[in-house]
Amino acid sequence: MAQNDKIKELAEELKRLSKTDYYQIKIIPNITPELFDSKIGGLPYWTPDKNYPTNSEGKKLILLAQINFDRENVGSPLPTNGILQFFITDDDVMGMNFDDQTVQNNFRVIYHENIDYSVNRETIQKLDIPNSNEKTVECFPIMKECKISLQKEVDYIKYGDIRFENFFSIAYKKVFNKEPKKEYSYINILNDDERDRLDQELENNSHNHKMLGYSFFTQEDPRYNEKYKDYETLLLQIDSEGEYVLWGDAGIGNFFISKKSLLEKDFTNVLYNWDCS
Repeated sequence: MAQNDKIKELAEELKRLSKTDYYQIKIIPNITPELFDSKIGGLPYWTPDKNYPTNSEGKKLILLAQINFDRENVGSPLPTNGILQFFITDDDVMGMNFDDQTVQNNFRVIYHENIDYSVNRETIQKLDIPNSNEKTVECFPIMKECKISLQKEVDYIKYGDIRFENFFSIAYKKVFNKEPKKEYSYINILNDDERDRLDQELENNSHNHKMLGYSFFTQEDPRYNEKYKDYETLLLQIDSEGEYVLWGDAGIGNFFISKKSLLEKDFTNVLYNWDCS
C-alpha cells in the first residue's frame, strides 16, 4: 500500500477512535441580540438580588458570552436549562492569571439555573453593569455583540489537544502493525510531508466557537501542566472571527472543566486560557 494511503488510513483510524459529539456555536449576523438570547458580548442577563462579579481590584467584569439553555437544544453533560455566563476583565491580559489559570479573580463563570424573564434592560442598566459595546472598553476580545446558536456536530481529535498523542499511538499501532517508540512523539514518527497530509485529512472544526469536543491552541495546551490534568472537558471555545472577535493577534480563548463538575453544574472550578501567535 502506498504511503499516502497509509496516512489516509491512519487519519480514518484516528477519527474512529476519537469521534465525539460537540456543539458548534454559530454567529447569527445582522441580528441584535436581546437580553435573554445566547450571545457573545453585550449586556448580560442579571437580577438585582445577586452581587455582580468584580475583578481583584473591585472593577466589574464584562460579559464575554452567555448561553441560554432554555432556548438551545442540547443534552448531557451540558445543562438543559438556565443561563451560563462567562465574564472576563478588561485588561491587557484579558483576565488570565498566568500563575494559576483556575483562579476566578479576573474572570468568572456563573450559572443561573432559573431565569427570571420579568427582568428588563432598564432594570439591569440601573445596576451600572458594563457592556462590551461601550467606547471605554479597551482590551476586550469582543469587537461586536452578536447573537449565537448551538448546533450538534461530530468532532475528531487534532494535533495540539493533550489527548492526541495517546490516540495517535493506538492508531499507529493498528495501521502500521508496530508499536511506536515510547520516547517518540508524533513529530518524531512522521516526516514533514506525512504530518502535513495527516493534518489535511484530520481538518475539522477545531478552529471555531464550540462547547465540548476538542480544543485548538495557537501555542500549547495548558493541560500539559500536571496541575491542570483533570480539566478534561472543553466547556467553551471562542475563536477570533472577522469583525466580531479578536484575541490578541488572531488567537483563541478556551474554558475547561472536569466532567464531574459539569454534570453537577458546579462552575466554581474552571480553567481559563487564551493564546495567540
